[in-house]
Amino acid sequence: MGCGSAATVSGERPLTFDEASELSTVQSNNYKTSGAVVEVNSSFLSSGATLSMRATVDWQNHKGHAFIVATGPEAEVLEVYWNETTVFERIPAINGLLSARGEGMVEFIARPVDIERRQLDRAIAVVVGLAAKTPDNPVLIQQKEDSAFVRTDAHRGETVRVFRYGSRTVYWLSKDGAMLRFEGNSTALNAPIVVDVFERGKQVIDLPDPTNIVSIEKVREIYDALVGV
Repeated sequence: MGCGSAATVSGERPLTFDEASELSTVQSNNYKTSGAVVEVNSSFLSSGATLSMRATVDWQNHKGHAFIVATGPEAEVLEVYWNETTVFERIPAINGLLSARGEGMVEFIARPVDIERRQLDRAIAVVVGLAAKTPDNPVLIQQKEDSAFVRTDAHRGETVRVFRYGSRTVYWLSKDGAMLRFEGNSTALNAPIVVDVFERGKQVIDLPDPTNIVSIEKVREIYDALVGV
């Protein structure tokens, strides 16, 4: 996932106030754009699991839709929608087990958001957290330990500036200040994640039809057997 090239110019140094001010508006600028298409790649070093998704996110209405490719506990989840409180998962493997028991098939399973236990939900939370209604405080950003200008680099054919906020968050910004890439990690440094941002602007996301959704409680036994968390 590295994008270094001959265009890379290193020279890490503390943030200037202007740079801190620019960083302070990254999330609020994302919110103003309404939404985006993003690509997420994450890994969980303690378990060896990986998760990638191509997602459409509506930051202003707190909705999203993604196709998932994962190993480990989330491997059976192929597609997901979400809103502020609920995740709607498409898990085709469940239908084979339901059919064997003489039960009807399901298209989407609705469950509460569970950031504590679900790797998928933590990745979604990172994407959702890339936008905020109001800017941050540039003084606090500049004073944050380990915050720095890291380097200039090349990314998707353009020159970008790479900034670190604290010790675990990195922003890749275009010349006009748009966030093109986000890198983060957990406090234990065992869950790196990279989010690449594409196609900024209003995203129309229609959640699944209620007639195609069942509550997780109706398929709990089979669900827990397939999605081990």
